[in-house]
Amino acid sequence: MTKEKNKLKVGLIGAGAIARDQHLPYWRQLEAEGRVEISAICDPIKERREAEAEKCVQAKTFANYKKMLTAIDFDIIDVCTQNRFHAPAAIAALNADAHVLVEKPMAMNSKECKAMIAAAKGKNRKLMVAQHMRFEARAEKLKEVITGGALGQIYTAETKWLRRRGIPGWGKFHIKKESLGGPLIDIGVHMMDLCVWLMGSPKPIAASGKVYRMFGDRPDLFNGEWGVPYPAKEFTVEDYATAFIRFENNITLQMSVSWAANIHDEIENMSILGDKGGIGINPLGLFGADHSSLTNSTWDCLSGEDGHRREVRHFCECVEKDLPVMVKPEESLRIQKIIDAIYESSARNKEIVIK
Repeated sequence: MTKEKNKLKVGLIGAGAIARDQHLPYWRQLEAEGRVEISAICDPIKERREAEAEKCVQAKTFANYKKMLTAIDFDIIDVCTQNRFHAPAAIAALNADAHVLVEKPMAMNSKECKAMIAAAKGKNRKLMVAQHMRFEARAEKLKEVITGGALGQIYTAETKWLRRRGIPGWGKFHIKKESLGGPLIDIGVHMMDLCVWLMGSPKPIAASGKVYRMFGDRPDLFNGEWGVPYPAKEFTVEDYATAFIRFENNITLQMSVSWAANIHDEIENMSILGDKGGIGINPLGLFGADHSSLTNSTWDCLSGEDGHRREVRHFCECVEKDLPVMVKPEESLRIQKIIDAIYESSARNKEIVIK
């Protein structure tokens, strides 16, 4: 069999910003290496799908992903749509015998996530959520340190990603029926996934939280560098979320995320604490004690390779060599269960048990 015939046929559903900037460039690199063929790009906006297809060797364009899936036998489908289309598009692709990489969040709720997992198992196909932060060099180093036992018994973690002003006006992120939520499922899902994965993926048992909409629906909002205009009346999600999550084995996690908050500057940080040491990402390091002194360990010259690039190449290799994916869909389901519980807790003003 020739190398040409061994190329994996890849299709993109959604050609917006995340596909244009973070997925397609790396699929094109793999195409240039002779490993894949970008066979089709689907997007309801004609100009957008055609502009991206022009940069590919021989990609066809489609306005409807269902028609695309019946026209070509794909090996891989990459779903980069708005959140509400993640589950239906992924399930359709899996049922068409394609392996699926889908952007975060996995879906709009845990019920949809379970349906996606069932479809993947039923067709014996790979399904992975694009949690690119796991693929960054800093995450790789921290996972290595934790796996080596440097933290000892992990008992708690805290993570924050707070923007002073950073509401995305593109992509319908700010509309609940399109995206479900705001920063909790936009950037919060990244921080939670990374933190829980680094902790060894403990099982969540309960969550309490509160979400707030304090700025996004105000017509006088100053949105800073994220100044993409959107009608204020369309803003129906939260712009701040905070939560406390309990896991098995007495492990806890505190989290706060915002698109808008009256703070000095943006904060992106994470700390995971154990009885022997703790780690952080800003500054990146391992912190502990040695006899009568406190110790700090940091690392220089980590790879600057984009996590999205590593993520796309990882998924391609998993399909090529039939390897397990790093981001297991069952782990993403657990994160979605936490998100569901936080929204329910906010609405009911009580802690929610996670089953």
